[in-house]
Parts: sequence; C-alpha cells; structure tokens
Amino acid sequence: MNEAAPRADDADQTAFQQRLGALNLGALWVGRRGVDLSQPKSPAAPALWRYGDIRPSLEEAGRLIRAEEAFRRVLVMENPAFPGEMRATQTLYAGLQLVLPGEIAPCHRHSQTAFRFVLEGEGAFTSVDGERAWMRRGDFIVTPCWSWHDHANESDGPVVWLDVLDTPLVGFLDTVFRESHDRPRQTIDRPDGMSPARFGAGMLPVGYEGSRGASPVFSYPYGRSRAALAALARSTPPDACHGLKMAYVNPATGGPATPTMGACLQLLPAGFDGADYRATDSAVYAAVEGRGRVRIGDETIEWGPNDVFVVPGWRRHALAADEDAVLFSVSERPVHEALGLWREERFDRQG
Repeated sequence: MNEAAPRADDADQTAFQQRLGALNLGALWVGRRGVDLSQPKSPAAPALWRYGDIRPSLEEAGRLIRAEEAFRRVLVMENPAFPGEMRATQTLYAGLQLVLPGEIAPCHRHSQTAFRFVLEGEGAFTSVDGERAWMRRGDFIVTPCWSWHDHANESDGPVVWLDVLDTPLVGFLDTVFRESHDRPRQTIDRPDGMSPARFGAGMLPVGYEGSRGASPVFSYPYGRSRAALAALARSTPPDACHGLKMAYVNPATGGPATPTMGACLQLLPAGFDGADYRATDSAVYAAVEGRGRVRIGDETIEWGPNDVFVVPGWRRHALAADEDAVLFSVSERPVHEALGLWREERFDRQG
C-alpha cells in the first residue's frame, strides 16, 4: 500500500500554483476551496422598476433624441448586481421602448429572440417577416431569432412596451449576430391576421414544419389571454404558489413560445397570499392589473400597474395581492428544461 504524500508547506504550494499559472492551468482544489456547490446561488439581485418613476425619463428621452439617432429608443433595466452590463437577470435583458407618433424603428434582425409586452398606448404596429400586428396594451408579441422586424407608430400618442431578450444568454454562447435591412421598413406581403388565422384556431396546415422552433403566431392579444385566465378561474381553484397561471404556447408543438424563453400570464385573486416557491429559472415580471407584493427572501417589493420586477433564479419568494391582480412574466425555463436542468421547490406554510 502506497504511503500518502507528505503535505507541502504553504510556500511550496504557492510556488506550485504560480508555475501552473504560467502554463495557463489552475488547481481545482484551490479554486473550489470554501465554495458551496450544493445549490445554485445567482449573483443577480431582486429589483423593482416603478413605471411612475421611469415614465418622465422616457418622455425626456423622446425630447432629447430622435428615433433615427437612437435606432431603438430604449431605457435598459440594469440589475443592481450588474451595473452597466445591460442585464436584468444573469441571462435576460429588459428595457422599456418608446415610439412616438409618426416614428419608425428601423428594420433589422438578430440572433437573439425578443419578446414585447405593451404597457401603454395603441395604434402602433410591429412587422415580423412580412406580416404586421397592431399593438394594444397587454398584447404579447414574439420576435423569433433572425426574423426581420420593424415598428411604427401611426397613432397620435406615444406607445411604450417592455422588451425582454435572451441577449446575455446568447452572448455567453458567443453567438450574437445582427444585420440591418436595406430599407427602414420591410415590405408587408401578408394580410394582417394571417398567422392567427392559419395557426390560432386549434388547427395546422397539413405538412407544416416550423423553421426555428418558435411559435408561428407572433401576436397574442391581451383580450383573448385575459379571457382564458377568467375561464380558468371559474373552473379551477388557485394554485397555492402561483394563483391561476397559464403559459403562452407554440400552437404547432404545445411547448413554449420559443426555444430560449417562455412567457406566462397569471391571475392572483383578491386576498391571495401565496406559499413560498423557488425554481432554477430567473424571471422578469410586469404588473398588468391590480396591486400586490412579492417577498423575496427578507425583502418585500410592492408593485402596481406597469411596474417591472425581477426574481433571480433559485430564490425563495412568495406572491400576494389584496385585489385581483394580473402579472405577465418571462423566464429562460425552456433552456433549463431542454438541458434537463430545471427544478422547482414548493414550501408549505410552516416550511
């Protein structure tokens, strides 16, 4: 039986590590010393962006910079843990985009997937790969990766929406690509409403094969989604953690709207006091109706209409509402599930 090697003194170990460094090597036992790997610990912080506080800055941005100069006039929501990095969570980007009357946000495409959730105004539209969808408050709009898209506002008032993109995740994989169209606005070669007509009636064209794994329906009107929540509420008791929660799905697969991000809409009935919950995915929430609060660890965040807040991954939290409230949310759960990494944990009232 071999005898254990004698323990080197600190000076020998330090000299050894320096020699390793010169070879672009590191010692695992040193790098992992004192590190708890028993569960995830997201560096992201809980955060809240109050719409009432941000709205004056959006107005000022509208006065200071023209749409042509900005390309996209967006105020980016930066997590306090990542100042200057344009990240709302470790993996998600979020920002508020303003398009003023008569403005065009020029056409381009990129390898990131983008979600839009309209917070204010109507009369603007977004065009995705030759089809136009008009935007109203509460509408959810998908821009699949590498899809040509532009926006325009033909109303007499401003339109504001929440952008959520998987940019940090795509950037981590070193796969960010971007291309500008040769014209500010793409040609609209399909009639309005064509995608919902073809794919939104519980039917698919025979032989249909999706090209990117994203939903062929890129606009989900709020009226229809809110009605589905109300129907669920009439027939189903609220979940102890989520209230009444529904996912936006790709009608061709029944799965998430895109391969990298999923979106949900949930109703918290008046008096709802949710049980604690955590999951590996991080989430960006936007309040649509009502007021409530979220307790994340020892911190309680009060939210109201159009406020945006973040729950980092694997962070214990609980939702509550004193009046009927509706929340929209986006997370990278589809990636976790595809890789077999997603897990959740529920806590009882005494847990």
